[in-house]
Amino acid sequence: MVRQPILTVLGHVDSGKTSLLDEIRNSKVIGGEAGGITQMIGATEVPIQSVEDICGSLLESLETDLTIPGLLFIDTPGHAAFSSLRKRGGNIADIAILVIDIKQGIQPQTEEALKILKESETPFVVAINKIDTLHGWQSDEKLFCQNIKYQNERNRNALDEKVYEIMGELHEDYQVTADRYDRIDDFQEKVAMVPISAETGEGIPDLLMVVSGLAQNYLSDQLETDEGIGKGTVLEVSQEKGMGTTVDVIHYDGIIKKEDNLVYGTSDGVKVTDIRALLEPRPLEEIRVDKHYDRTERVEPASGIKISGKNIEGAISGAPVRTAPDEQLEQAKQEVKKELKSVEFETEREGVVVKADSLGSLEALMREIDDIAVQKAEVGPITKTDVIEAENGEREMRSILAFNVGFTDQGKEAARDRGTEVFRSDVIYEIVEGYEDWRDRMEEEMREEELNSVSRPAKIRSMPDHVFNRSDPAVVGVKVEKGVITPGSTVLTLEGDRVGRVKSVQADSESIDKAERGEEVAVSISGATVGRDFEEGDTLITDTNADEYRKLQQLEDLLNEGEKQVLEEIVEIKDREDPHWKIG
Repeated sequence: MVRQPILTVLGHVDSGKTSLLDEIRNSKVIGGEAGGITQMIGATEVPIQSVEDICGSLLESLETDLTIPGLLFIDTPGHAAFSSLRKRGGNIADIAILVIDIKQGIQPQTEEALKILKESETPFVVAINKIDTLHGWQSDEKLFCQNIKYQNERNRNALDEKVYEIMGELHEDYQVTADRYDRIDDFQEKVAMVPISAETGEGIPDLLMVVSGLAQNYLSDQLETDEGIGKGTVLEVSQEKGMGTTVDVIHYDGIIKKEDNLVYGTSDGVKVTDIRALLEPRPLEEIRVDKHYDRTERVEPASGIKISGKNIEGAISGAPVRTAPDEQLEQAKQEVKKELKSVEFETEREGVVVKADSLGSLEALMREIDDIAVQKAEVGPITKTDVIEAENGEREMRSILAFNVGFTDQGKEAARDRGTEVFRSDVIYEIVEGYEDWRDRMEEEMREEELNSVSRPAKIRSMPDHVFNRSDPAVVGVKVEKGVITPGSTVLTLEGDRVGRVKSVQADSESIDKAERGEEVAVSISGATVGRDFEEGDTLITDTNADEYRKLQQLEDLLNEGEKQVLEEIVEIKDREDPHWKIG
């Protein structure tokens, strides 16, 4: 039995992913006739008759017969859906369509999508969208391969220029060899690029023709299914009036039967329950008005199906699903167990807390932050426990990274009260960038604090006629010649003799934390007497012990040039007295 290929749509926000799916759905809005497009649970089914109707004369010109049953589009566009719809050994999607805005080119989420596609080894085509926005472009024909012939030379050149730009970037940065689909001889050697307009519908027939041809010619082996154990992945867990908790499942292999056991993955492992109902949505026109479902006894792949069962509240998005009779129940349980095990993550005692809306998106986020220590990675909303656990450990790790999830009431209150940093988005790169920027700021602040905890290198000159108190403590006016003088610093003569400790630094009769080069301030030096330990007009230099010296070396990038010069002078003075002081 050959099933229909499963397709998913990826691309940067606003590149036209949703518009593309809407255009495919609207291109043949059904009126109750057989073979019409149906919006299923989390998917849009385009039967082969509809594909042929949309492609029209293109099929005739290519003298091609389509033998696949149709196309199943996952109609929750974006990386979250793609990552969630996983199966053991890969992704549910047989082919992906990567949508690129012709004027914007490759953007951050496009980059993210390319990485996911390459890692999952999913074949893909590129839909270069919004060609109607090119100046002067005329979308008179739905077929791009026909419409290009009617464009003037300037329009054709403008299109080629944009296509070549994207081709070059794909090849240079991502090692993807691509070309416009109508210029490709071998579709196994090059990625097909199809210029389209989701706004006018131009190129949609060409795109459907390309993905159908790829599936039919190169993926026939993986489209073969048998009547064994039903296999699928939970797309969403939801509450339905009169039915309680249900799971929306993308069904990709085997047969799902109502009399079978439902085996599903939870955060606590494998669970088994009875199937109360298998529910299929009615045709697209009706589902737009209201949610109407037909009960069925048997479902063939590939499909979207809603399953009602007892005690399935614990099912999690992205988790595997199997349906099996009693005699195959143990096999089904082992398959789910193995698949769950494949998405277990190594965690550490300290680190950030990671939350996501599904196992697949959790896996995708964990892959992006593999250099960040993680103490906990789970599916579900942010809870009070998450907030408490995030507060343990180093300051630069006290945060929560959350993909496409919200808070529980207690979680929101705890995060607000504790001031916990939460990086939450439905775009992975925004979460990672937000956390990394914050972490860099935290680390910089911590280094600044560390620098302020040691004596800064400084050279000061006592100004004549500016002695306010000769001893106990000596209070004198000084000019900072180099570096930064801070309270707590010990000062020496240039010969290395100890003078005393700076108790305070004042400017305009107010205490200040530091004084820098060129500033004239009053310093209070405990243990020093003017006329005995130093004279008016003398130059003094700060002292540094071995621990402070090592710390200053680590923080050297935060020191100004004057401080670096003074530190060298301090080292010379100290080396004369004790060449081994640095290891003390």
